[in-house]
Amino acid sequence: MPSQTFTHRATADAPVDVVWARLDRPETWESIGGVDRVFDPAVDDEGRLQGFSFDTIAAGRQYVGTATSQDRVEGQRIAWRIENPAIRGVTTVELRSKDGGTSITVWLQVQSASLLSSMFFPVIAGAIGSGLPEAVEDFAATLGR
Repeated sequence: MPSQTFTHRATADAPVDVVWARLDRPETWESIGGVDRVFDPAVDDEGRLQGFSFDTIAAGRQYVGTATSQDRVEGQRIAWRIENPAIRGVTTVELRSKDGGTSITVWLQVQSASLLSSMFFPVIAGAIGSGLPEAVEDFAATLGR
């Protein structure tokens, strides 16, 4: 199946500990590109987000997906395995302190989820690649509020 990796870095106007705490709020993930609504969050006994379901609207069609925890280093990095009918992959968010704020790097590794979606993967990947910089900038702005 075809795959591609994208990355972008932005800065949030809040310290790392504040940004990290916001990553455990399900609604925070509605501000990252490709996610229109988050629902059915799974949270552990310590309040850490472990996964969620999400809706994506693309080309007038709704896709329901899931995000499950793949990697978590407290205060530094969180990675989600994502999957919907069209794509699957990993979204990783890494935080670093920067001049009183937080440098946020987002990596998105995606691949087509089926033979049918592989035919449309170049269009999907193109949309992701062109939209990721703005999506990460918006995500950082949300995390900085």
